[in-house]
Amino acid sequence: MKRIALLLLFILGAYVAEAQEYYQPLKSYRAIAMGNTGVASANDAYSLSYNPAVLANVQGWWLDLGAWTVEASDGLGVLDVVPNLVSVQYPYLNETGLAESSRASFLNQTSPHMRANAGLNFAANITKKGIGVGANYLREIVIQGLNDNAELFQRSDRITQGGISIPLFSGQIVLGLGARRIERRDATSDAAVGVPTFGTSETGQAGDLGLIWRTGGATRMTVGLVAQNIGGLDLGTTLDAEPQEVHFGVSMDLELGLLKLIPAIDLRGIQTTRTRTNRVHAGVEFGLFPNSTGGSLLSLRAGSNEGYATAGAELNFFNRSLILGGARYYEELGDGTTKAQSPLRQLIYFSAGF
Repeated sequence: MKRIALLLLFILGAYVAEAQEYYQPLKSYRAIAMGNTGVASANDAYSLSYNPAVLANVQGWWLDLGAWTVEASDGLGVLDVVPNLVSVQYPYLNETGLAESSRASFLNQTSPHMRANAGLNFAANITKKGIGVGANYLREIVIQGLNDNAELFQRSDRITQGGISIPLFSGQIVLGLGARRIERRDATSDAAVGVPTFGTSETGQAGDLGLIWRTGGATRMTVGLVAQNIGGLDLGTTLDAEPQEVHFGVSMDLELGLLKLIPAIDLRGIQTTRTRTNRVHAGVEFGLFPNSTGGSLLSLRAGSNEGYATAGAELNFFNRSLILGGARYYEELGDGTTKAQSPLRQLIYFSAGF
């Protein structure tokens, strides 16, 4: 009980922590709803985006033959989102960017933002002691107005990542190894002139090294540490190369009959070349009717994304064969010395497979 009280106290404290966030590719819809935590708590198809060692948290196995995330900031409607993010060809993601006909209405919003990704996911538990494997192949596009909409920014990524978790010392400690490849195109233009045109793509690779320490007992506490993009993920002349960063996290996994409770807290950027350091994320998941793949039929989530409230819900049918989820959150748009809250962002997620 002391461990539970301490972790919940940290989570409450995170609601008043200063926020210094930056754009992270391939964020998990589950993690976003939980304050964008995941270093110790991730257990879904996007675990590799947070720590390869948490593949040990995966239960069972699943393959998403199709997975889609679509999100937009407050004020952008279906007629803004669908024509610019959705394609009629598989994987149904429009990678050409913002249409010129949508530029005026998009820039008429405060700090406008749209993001979508689509592709394939795989995760599997090999042994109960913690051998797990996972892989993602997803395409993602982001469109944003910057500097009070004086500039228009677009980014198109093709992300491939894979990893394995390896138990040590009877599974109490787990080592995680991950690799990531990003093929990126990005462009920025004067928003008053027109939509920026994508140039040639740049490709970079980097590896992740993660650790988790797991306790037994009723609380099932997990402590995680990860070095992401070791040596830096160099993307040539593109604007947003991914630097090496070290993150720390703590979570618990409590099963109370038909109820599952997962509180989590992350401290991001404890080592980073960015100006945004020691970023605090915290959240909790309440699951009803847990299933054999680590999820629940119904999950409700809430959190603090560096001081900004997050929330979400999920319906998980047939052990992740069909998932419908959503989240609401705010992002930090400050430069590391000042705070600037984004408008409300809302996302929906859908995946189908077996």
